[in-house]
Amino acid sequence: MIMEKLKVLHVDVGGCEGCNVSIIRAYPKLMDLIELDISYLRKDECKLDEYDVAIITGGACMNEPRILEELKEIREKAHTVVAFGSCATFSGILRFCRGGQEPRPDHRNFQPINSVIKVDYSIPGCPPTPQMLQSFFKFYINGDERRLRLFKVSADIKKLSGFDLIDDIVLTGLCIGCGACELSCPTNAIKLIDKRPNLVQEKCIRCGTCYIRCPRASQILSMGGAR
Repeated sequence: MIMEKLKVLHVDVGGCEGCNVSIIRAYPKLMDLIELDISYLRKDECKLDEYDVAIITGGACMNEPRILEELKEIREKAHTVVAFGSCATFSGILRFCRGGQEPRPDHRNFQPINSVIKVDYSIPGCPPTPQMLQSFFKFYINGDERRLRLFKVSADIKKLSGFDLIDDIVLTGLCIGCGACELSCPTNAIKLIDKRPNLVQEKCIRCGTCYIRCPRASQILSMGGAR
């Protein structure tokens, strides 16, 4: 039996393009499973038709009504909405935006996508690896709710950072010194000293990657630990 491909839309509402590149890199191994509507491969304008899954990258600019309306329309058109990357998931580095910069000095407040619309799954990372998106669709198509649990729990969290990792895992004595946080940090904000993570506060961009990659933290979140 030939399985019908999922109709997947990608929409970028503002970011550095790193997440978009990750999606493009993931696509060759997903082509048998999904039909991806993405601007880089599209010949015409986006028709914003009905979709099985919508992948959103970038943070929601609260000073841009057009973006907010577009997000609401996507929510109406897509059965499942996925926030991809830390800007879409937790705002990430966009939290530092204070406006006053060209070409849009009025853009000063960015929020995670789940502050505007309901998000079904979030895949944090700066950027997430192509393998994470490939794994997500594998689990999604198979209906593997256990493997999707972390993505689903993350969809309800609005902020996560290295500060939370220190508070929840290190200072509580739960850290096992595996170094996953140090390896995953995109800005080298975490250094292991005597097998314990130390945070260089000025370098933390609030992407939450260290928290999600931490085996103890991700286990607690997946088991229902609230943030």
